[in-house]
Amino acid sequence: MSRNVLCVDRSERIGGVVDAVEAEDGLTAVRAPSVEAARERLESESIVCVVTAYDLPDGTGMDVVGAIRETASQTPCVLFTDVAPSDIDTASFEEVIVEYLNRDLPDAADRLGFVANDVIDHSAQVGFLAPDDEGERLEALAAYDVAELPIEESFDRLTDLIASHFDAGVAFIGLIERDEENVLSCHGAEMGSITREDTICTHSMLEEDVMVVENIHEDKRFSGNDLLVNLGIVSYAGANMTTDDGHVIGQVCLIDFEERRYSEAERHELQQFAETAMEILDLRQAVRAERPLEVAR
Repeated sequence: MSRNVLCVDRSERIGGVVDAVEAEDGLTAVRAPSVEAARERLESESIVCVVTAYDLPDGTGMDVVGAIRETASQTPCVLFTDVAPSDIDTASFEEVIVEYLNRDLPDAADRLGFVANDVIDHSAQVGFLAPDDEGERLEALAAYDVAELPIEESFDRLTDLIASHFDAGVAFIGLIERDEENVLSCHGAEMGSITREDTICTHSMLEEDVMVVENIHEDKRFSGNDLLVNLGIVSYAGANMTTDDGHVIGQVCLIDFEERRYSEAERHELQQFAETAMEILDLRQAVRAERPLEVAR
């Protein structure tokens, strides 16, 4: 996947920032000469890191940090400025990965690309969005003891049925763990685990309703995803597997190798299949724990 770095600075000096970023192999600079332009780029393009000045024509770098928190809070930010940290409201750093680099240092420009690459590589949550309840969600997922549950055959039958019902190339059931999606059953392809940076389900799980991508090549979020492109994936539909407490722990998904639309009725049916997968998990967990099963859906 390409590494687009959003460079935010005044017009008269943004060129130097762009040159410094692109001097590092694997990084592509995206220009934004203002806070407003930065907001637009964050909403329209796949950005893996932001390098921002502090003094901007229509605000400060902290406004850019705020925009990151609103649109993609796991995207790391490098504050490239000559303003001292003591003069910056550090409360704005909350929930955003921020690295400070003083642009007055003699080797600052030479180090900027390296610093950007480093925060991309070593920030634990960089590259994907996470729901607000991520900690509680992971606890809810861990409570299912999936490795010990006899669900493989049931899920295989379910994915066979889903693929046949929708006449889809691939149907799969995946649980979304901390860093990857663990595919428990897949009809039509060999799939084991997918990093959360690469799986569309990272985005789909944030939607309340079934998410459909009719053509990933026309969607800026996924058109640069080499894994999806190399697999020949074109269309996607995903429905949430949600616990009784409201935590999304997995997805039931359809993949096809051509552009495809899904009607409202088909989306509703896919959600019903996701609820069925969740009920299977609940049933197997209840039997294993030898406790009464409470189904309230």
